[in-house]
Amino acid sequence: MADTQNGGGSSPWVAFLAGIFLVALIAVGVVAYNGGLQRQATAQLEINLPDVKLNPPHIDLPPMPAPQSPPTADAPAPAPQTP
Repeated sequence: MADTQNGGGSSPWVAFLAGIFLVALIAVGVVAYNGGLQRQATAQLEINLPDVKLNPPHIDLPPMPAPQSPPTADAPAPAPQTP
């Protein structure tokens, strides 16, 4: 009869993992050789806008109300005014 090995062991798995590691190492080397791992030193942004001169709007605001002091514990609060 033919000799068969039933032990198997872990050598196929070790070879498989070593192959994955080798392919990943080669991929990182190719990316590094092509300059994919270098950082971009500067970035440039150019925006061309037309020159537009606008006059600021003239807004008439009502006068500011006079400041009022808050009520104290000795004096009652002022009654609310109804419009």
